[in-house]
Amino acid sequence: MQRQRNSRWLIALVTLASISLCTNSFAASDEKLLNMCKACHGQTGHNPFPSIPNLAQQNSQYMVEQLTAFKNGQRQDKTMSKVAKLLTTEQMQQMAHYFFKGKD
Repeated sequence: MQRQRNSRWLIALVTLASISLCTNSFAASDEKLLNMCKACHGQTGHNPFPSIPNLAQQNSQYMVEQLTAFKNGQRQDKTMSKVAKLLTTEQMQQMAHYFFKGKD
């Protein structure tokens, strides 16, 4: 009985560790894309350039809609059209959430 509990506990720990590793590697791969956004829009979504929109606390749904429009060609911008094509819908949502929260 004790051996069974220990093996269940071990299986649970291994499962959690593998989930954690997958999550961390996924976040690391998206970090490069986020850094591209930060380069123009600023670390927290605030930037000093009048021609580049501030993204801080921008409505997440609106941001995803705009990124989608850049990706599918409904909206045109030399830089954003190229960047948006690199993003999946999930990544768009993550970026929008990041800038809405204003984290760095």
